[in-house]
Amino acid sequence: MNIKKLLLSQIEKVVFDLRYDFLYEDEYGELLCQVIQRDSSGSIESTPISFHLRINEEKGTGQLIYYQAQGEMNRQSFDIENPDTILAILTFIAGVLGSPKKNVGPES
Repeated sequence: MNIKKLLLSQIEKVVFDLRYDFLYEDEYGELLCQVIQRDSSGSIESTPISFHLRINEEKGTGQLIYYQAQGEMNRQSFDIENPDTILAILTFIAGVLGSPKKNVGPES
């Protein structure tokens, strides 16, 4: 099982559903990830959250260290054998990003 691919795909689904973009770079066994918001022209408007993702594929464990502009904001550990820890990661990210942004016209 490739834990990195599993986690990245699930995080990406949550982020895309909330209408953000997800970028990551895999360097030296540590993933550097960013959730970005783009303006109407496609330029980066903001980075609401970024994080380091450390994974031990053999043990099925890892840790996320979250950052915002002010610095480190949270840490979460996970164990692939405990689905609640994965759900907690996805819930935390969704909570930071908030609800989807919708283009809604005036109410009648």
